[in-house]
Amino acid sequence: MNKRMIVGTLSALALLAVAMPSHAQDTAPAKPTDITMKLAEWTMGMDMTPMKAKGAVMFNVENAGKYPHALAIEGKIGGKDFEISTAVLKPGEKTTLMVTLPAGTYTVYCPVGKHEAQGMKADLVIE
Repeated sequence: MNKRMIVGTLSALALLAVAMPSHAQDTAPAKPTDITMKLAEWTMGMDMTPMKAKGAVMFNVENAGKYPHALAIEGKIGGKDFEISTAVLKPGEKTTLMVTLPAGTYTVYCPVGKHEAQGMKADLVIE
């Protein structure tokens, strides 16, 4: 057998091993990272340093302010822009937003009016 054939066979076996389920390692899916955000006038209701998470993220969003607010996430996946958002929340309303994003840095902000420019903005880093 020549080297090219051996390498090709090993590569095929490695791909097959990745694709086949392993019963010895069956585990429940990882619990999502919970992030609570109490949106209020010109704050995301949390520390504004970059949020870090691995895998799925569950945003628990509450409008704790006097004006309508929402939560939006934007960034690029595979070189294409995307944006996802909650509905606009009236004061006192709550909602959740579950996302599973590939590793990267995303912008989390309030898309209502000029709220983002007034400080309602943070980074989300998925590792």
